[in-house]
Amino acid sequence: MPPHDLGLLARLDALVELAADRHGLALLPGGRLAAAESRVAARAAGISAARGSTTRGSAMAQRDAVELLRAVAEGVGLLRVRGDRLEATSLRHAWAQIDEGLRAGLVYAAWCHRVPWPVFLHGGPGVEVLVGGRLWVLRLLLGLPAGVEVGLQGLVETVASGLELDLDDWLPRAIAAAFLDPLVALGVADIRPPPRTPAPASASAPAPQP
Repeated sequence: MPPHDLGLLARLDALVELAADRHGLALLPGGRLAAAESRVAARAAGISAARGSTTRGSAMAQRDAVELLRAVAEGVGLLRVRGDRLEATSLRHAWAQIDEGLRAGLVYAAWCHRVPWPVFLHGGPGVEVLVGGRLWVLRLLLGLPAGVEVGLQGLVETVASGLELDLDDWLPRAIAAAFLDPLVALGVADIRPPPRTPAPASASAPAPQP
């Protein structure tokens, strides 16, 4: 079992290896992993229960985390659904030979483009707007210089303005989860206290074209 401080690539590898070793993982009629399979997958990928939550709440959060990891693995083609099983694909052999930096880029692309975000994010109709505008948000982030500090509040305000979203409580969490957390999990960014100076250059980015 991998230690809990391993990054996203190692967790993906652990989940795919588990699916390969077990010749697939059982799925419920609705498409989610069976509870027992989800617990085994969480242990294999080093996904620990959240601290301070109830037993039921912790189990649900853990299952959601496994489903998110599974969605990313399916997005890059390492897992696929066949009937009532979630199986590893033959792509995993070639995947192991790819440079780690390229794998990280492919995972980030899958995370942003192929994960069904409305399933995981809770923000009502606003989530659909954010998902629809994710290419604009990505261009915004990719246009920043390497190594620059990005203040979450400044980014949230820019995105809200550009996509005409209200500054509701769900928006900072959704933006962090959809665009920033994977960079941290892949080891190409880190979280620091927000800078004292206002963030950015990004704050004047043009709104997306209709």
